[in-house]
Amino acid sequence: MTVPISGLPVCSTAEAALDLMVGDEQLLRVLEAAVVQLHQVVEELRLVGSGTRGVAESVHSLSAMDWRSPAGEAFAERSQRLRVRAAELAEVAEESTALARASIGELQQQIARLRETLQAAQAAVATAVTLGVC
Repeated sequence: MTVPISGLPVCSTAEAALDLMVGDEQLLRVLEAAVVQLHQVVEELRLVGSGTRGVAESVHSLSAMDWRSPAGEAFAERSQRLRVRAAELAEVAEESTALARASIGELQQQIARLRETLQAAQAAVATAVTLGVC
């Protein structure tokens, strides 16, 4: 005999819960894969930031040279503008890296909470089956 819960027999409720749990487990795997990809993006952003900052420093050392020709002065002026843009780009990459790291932390917390909820639901279904309700 099955005991109804909210109008549904326990066995039907347990089966529905198991179906949901399979979907939730797949969702967790998708989220975990997204976190791995986000880690890769963070590393690439970090490299872009540090590489761009290195370019800015190299350009700055070139612009410090005393070039007394029209071409040298034009190059020095353009190099200064490039240095400013490179520094801005490096700053954006570094800020994006920090935001992405924070997002990774939040996603990992959500995954952990979902995993705990899923484990509790699995334990509840297992208990119902063990008690012979189904």
